[in-house]
Amino acid sequence: MADVVVVHGIFAERSSRDEIHDTWLAALREGLRNVRFREVDGLTVECVFYGYLYNDGKAGPAWQYEIGDIAPGLEEELLISFAESVDDPAQDEVPGKAAYAPRSVQWAIDKLQKRKFLGGTNAAILGLVKQVARYLRDPDFKKKVHAEFSAAMETGPRLVIAHSLGSVVAYDWLRSNPRTSATTLITLGSPLGLRPVLRELHPYLDSCQAPWPVGIDTWVNVAAKEDVVATVKELDGLFAGKIHDLLAANSRRTAHDAVVYLKNVHTSKSVKVALG
Repeated sequence: MADVVVVHGIFAERSSRDEIHDTWLAALREGLRNVRFREVDGLTVECVFYGYLYNDGKAGPAWQYEIGDIAPGLEEELLISFAESVDDPAQDEVPGKAAYAPRSVQWAIDKLQKRKFLGGTNAAILGLVKQVARYLRDPDFKKKVHAEFSAAMETGPRLVIAHSLGSVVAYDWLRSNPRTSATTLITLGSPLGLRPVLRELHPYLDSCQAPWPVGIDTWVNVAAKEDVVATVKELDGLFAGKIHDLLAANSRRTAHDAVVYLKNVHTSKSVKVALG
């Protein structure tokens, strides 16, 4: 049995189940000690680990993506959505059109590189877009991820904590499955508010709110003001229920870091209430 099921986000293809479990549990305990949670030492965690499904089996860097590798449609829209959240687009000159990439894609990459988003490298920026798009558009891949999620939920958690792409996975699984033991969902650095993401999950976005995750009584969303992945800081109003949106302040360098989010006082207090 586990108190909490945790769901990692992007770039875990070179990690492991044990590494995610141990790192997240240590971060949660550190934050919970700060808010004097009495049961901190007995806290148990089960990890939804799907990162290995992205692993191509090769040693070294995971990808060597270039700008021309971005596919039209969803991948382009995701890239532009991330870039549009960085300052005022009107302040940046749009680069000239090239044969291998649309003008808007070039602008988005240029914008994100200048702001050092995910280190400012093509591989990392495009890798993020492709991992999100693959989950949303590859039904066989999604089926494998959901099987991993189902196995984790068999441990009977009271709480689900999901970071980054993991928040998309958690919402998608919870809204598609019968009620479970979990009654609280905490999302960290979530891209669920991005229109291209939410439209893939809920095609009727323009006519009604997205459905509420089954069995969840409390949904807390923590977003750092510096986090470009969590472009839309407030999820409340997008879904058919009340979401408690909390704004965090991370450094720009650690804006999307899962460990930083897990130690944040907003997260710790929310976990304490859920497990208290």
